[in-house]
Amino acid sequence: MSEAEGFKLPRNEDTTTEELLLSLARKHKGRGLDIKAYTKKEESGNGADWAFWFTDSTWKGIGARIQAKRLFADEGRYKSLFHQSGKQKKVSEATGQLTPNQCETLLSYGDPSDPLNNLIPVYVFYNSDELKQNTAFSAHTQIAWWSLCGHPFTSPDWGISTASALAIKNANWGKNDRPGDFPMIPWHCLVCACCWDDRPADPSLPSLVGHGLRQLYGDSEDDVPAIADLGFSFEPTDNAPKWVGLLREGRESEESLDEEMDRLNLKGVAIIEETEARDG
Repeated sequence: MSEAEGFKLPRNEDTTTEELLLSLARKHKGRGLDIKAYTKKEESGNGADWAFWFTDSTWKGIGARIQAKRLFADEGRYKSLFHQSGKQKKVSEATGQLTPNQCETLLSYGDPSDPLNNLIPVYVFYNSDELKQNTAFSAHTQIAWWSLCGHPFTSPDWGISTASALAIKNANWGKNDRPGDFPMIPWHCLVCACCWDDRPADPSLPSLVGHGLRQLYGDSEDDVPAIADLGFSFEPTDNAPKWVGLLREGRESEESLDEEMDRLNLKGVAIIEETEARDG
C-alpha cells in the first residue's frame, strides 16, 4: 500500500487480495501448499466479501468470510468500516431507525441451504508504513508473538492485519475506525501457533487456522456468550461449502460457480490447501 501511496496511484482491496494470493502461491510453490482462486467479473450487484477455505490432504477444512479494508494513510483511518448500502440507508431514513451496517450483516450472514457450514467472519486490513506505533495499541490482549516469534512491533508483517467481526461490532460505530480503536493481530498469526500462549496438538493448516480464529475471537471473557450465539465452529470439518467443489472442478464449472457466488453474495473465493502433512 505504501508504494502505491508514494506514487499517488489507486490500489483497491480486491487487487491487493489477488496479489496476496499470488504472493502466497509463488512463495510456497513446490513446498506443500496449493492455492486456487476465482474472482467474479465486475458487475453492479457483486458482493464485496471473499471466502477462503483452509484445508489439508484429508480435505477437512475451515472457512472464513473476509471483508477487506485498506488504511488511508492521509487520514490514518479505515474508511467505510461501518458502511451501509444505499438500500440500508433508505430504510434507515424511512423508519428513523438504524438498519444493520456492513459489519452486522457480515456477522449474521449464513448459508440458508447449509446452516451448519457458517464461515467465520473476519476483517482483513491492508495497512501502510503510516501504521507505525499504533500497532502496539492495536495488539490483541492474548497475543504473545512479540516474545515468541521474534518480530518487533515495527515488523512489516503488520502490513496485513486481521480482526474479528465481533471486535468491529463492539467498536464505537462510526467513530472507532483507526488502528488502536479495536484489537487486531498480524495476518500471519492465523497460522503461526507461536503467536499464542497455547498451541493446538494438531499441526495441520486447518487446525492452526481454527486455533488462530478461536484466539482472535476470544479477546475477552465478555465475548464468550456472543461467540456461542453466532453459531459457528472453530473445528475443521469435512463439510465443505459447495463453491469449494466447483472451484476444484475448474473452467467447466465457472457458470455454476458464478451462480453459487451470487447466491452467497461473494466477490471472490479461494482454496488454500496444505498438500503435505508436517510434523507437530
